[in-house]
Amino acid sequence: MKKIVVLLFIISASFGCSGDAEISIPENVLPKEKMAAVMLDIHLTEASMNLSLNPQTININHSDIKVDILKKHQLEKKQFDESFAFYTQNPALLNEVYQIVLDDLSKMQAQVMNEK
Repeated sequence: MKKIVVLLFIISASFGCSGDAEISIPENVLPKEKMAAVMLDIHLTEASMNLSLNPQTININHSDIKVDILKKHQLEKKQFDESFAFYTQNPALLNEVYQIVLDDLSKMQAQVMNEK
């Protein structure tokens, strides 16, 4: 009987922890969808540079690329940096951002496969 009580306590405690309050995203932080769009562009650009055999492309400063991407998304570096810091401090939310990135990459892959 004692084991059952302990087991029930452990189960109820684990359910209590799994329902953690949702973390609210501060006003100065990019919403998950916008952050995912920026991260997608950054990763695609870096990947294409890494695949390039052109020495000029390889020597381009990665921070210059990030500046161009931020301009494309009409963002300031400070806002991106604050957003990135927030998401890295909240792994569950960062995971949600990267799930959006993966979903977008899957859609892009499907489009390319349909064009073949």
